[in-house]
Amino acid sequence: MAANNKHGTVLVTAAGVALGIGKPITVYGIHLISGSGGGSVITLRNGTTAAGTIYIQETGTTSTGVDFNYGEGFYFPAGLYVSVDANLTSALLSVDQL
Repeated sequence: MAANNKHGTVLVTAAGVALGIGKPITVYGIHLISGSGGGSVITLRNGTTAAGTIYIQETGTTSTGVDFNYGEGFYFPAGLYVSVDANLTSALLSVDQL
């Protein structure tokens, strides 16, 4: 990891969150918790708007937490835009930001 990287976690509880504006991000994993209304869908896009290219889309399980691990990670060169549906309770993303 480069000396200026910021490694950590980001808690998402609402739709339309832009991360790493102007800076690349690598996502290593997601812990997705869905509510009782159904399995939540989380979409991670390259860029900082909903128009970005979808790199990851995962579906959770009703009233349960689910882990998605990506080993060496997915690289988002133009930043990261996270969108979720109404069934989301929370999503915890493990990330590195350059």
